[in-house]
Amino acid sequence: MNDISFQRYRFGRKLFIHAPPYKGLRSKETGEYVSKRLARIQPPFADAQAWQCSVYYFWWEFLRRHDGYRDCCARGGAGRYKKLYADFGDVHAYDTGDFWKWWTEKLDNEWKRGEFLFSEPAARRIAVQNKVLNTQTSDMLTVSIPLEVRTPQLVSNLRKLLEEHKDQVSAARNKSRALYPVAARVRLSTLHQTLRVWDTWNEHRHRKKKYEQAELAGIYVNRVVDHETVESLKRDNLPYGDVQREVRRRQTQAFNRYLAAANDYIENVGKGQFPLRSK
Repeated sequence: MNDISFQRYRFGRKLFIHAPPYKGLRSKETGEYVSKRLARIQPPFADAQAWQCSVYYFWWEFLRRHDGYRDCCARGGAGRYKKLYADFGDVHAYDTGDFWKWWTEKLDNEWKRGEFLFSEPAARRIAVQNKVLNTQTSDMLTVSIPLEVRTPQLVSNLRKLLEEHKDQVSAARNKSRALYPVAARVRLSTLHQTLRVWDTWNEHRHRKKKYEQAELAGIYVNRVVDHETVESLKRDNLPYGDVQREVRRRQTQAFNRYLAAANDYIENVGKGQFPLRSK
């Protein structure tokens, strides 16, 4: 099953389109999560905590890498990102292990921060309209209900009508109306790898080549070149320079791809959009 699936998750009284972070209780016998929801989510990396198995956790992590937002936090919310700060607060006031404290922080409006930012608003109710709205959107369907028809038949007809418009219904139900909707569907493992590349680059950019940083970041590349590997050629005491250069080229290319993605994610998270690539 995909890391991020288009279904709705109930968290207390709030609903999320994407899986929100959970504390997560594990069975003493098996070590597996007790929650069936958590059992269905593929962890982004080995030994990931339950609250790290959510796109919202990575939203927080990438926002912490944004230089402009870091400066805004240091200035108490002043400057270019003050509007974003009013919603997200000082993400640098928490260590990585304190993400849960940030997520569950109670705001002045009595909402918890994560729910305020990312949960779906209350579902709209069926209402009587005096006339057909000119402002009808693609996620609304105007119908005429003959009041003399019995309720069971009306329900049956409504089900049939929804089935006939199932593509429109599916698109509307998959559309987030949260204050900050998730911008794209990206695997959590990919977000984690992208974050590792960014951190590796910032730590080693002046000391190590990109293929060396790819090793440190744990990027996988195919190391077989023309049915040979560096290791197999070394064992046979054969020249391996060409194969090694090709592997390093692949590592450099992969590292550059992740680095470009990281730059885009960090730039756009400062605009309140994540995970979003720039065109």
